Amino acid sequence: MSASFRFHRFWGCLLCVPCVLCIVALAVLVNPRTAGALQELNYTEETFSTTYLVPYIPEFSKTPEGGLAWETLARTTEISYEEKNAEGMDIAGVRPDFPADVLALDGQEVLMQGYMFPLDAAEKQAQFLFGPFPATCPYHYHVGPAMVIEVSAAEPLPFVYDPVNLRGRLELVSRDDAFNVFYRLKEARLAE
Repeated sequence: MSASFRFHRFWGCLLCVPCVLCIVALAVLVNPRTAGALQELNYTEETFSTTYLVPYIPEFSKTPEGGLAWETLARTTEISYEEKNAEGMDIAGVRPDFPADVLALDGQEVLMQGYMFPLDAAEKQAQFLFGPFPATCPYHYHVGPAMVIEVSAAEPLPFVYDPVNLRGRLELVSRDDAFNVFYRLKEARLAE
């Protein structure tokens, strides 16, 4: 998969109106009171995914005993940047500002429950995205980068729609200007 295609699939539709509508529709389905709350909330996608969606994580993903909670990773804040690359082209993105308790997890083996977001159409996935909510769009995972992990599996894992428990070594990514990834889970494997 080309880096360009992968980037667009991962973050390419951040400003896509149908995708924003998917986020709002999901929130209204989860909680009908959302409709009224959204009228009063002047939100950005970051505000929506980190402030509003975090309380709903336990309804979708449970923290396994001894596992790492998504709420911990979601406390990482996004720092926006705009720069010129080597060719003089304007680039923009986000980089993480990890809190101290998240920094302490770098290189540690962690256990988490979440949903797979495939990056290709294969039955088994060697590399995929992992997050606290099921995918609602085939092009973009509708949460900010503080709630998405790029997973590299020890052995390709069969794709499933149900939540799965994964164990692997968590890597914090302080700078990934190509994909704006904050976290990677290395040598991931299914866990009970």
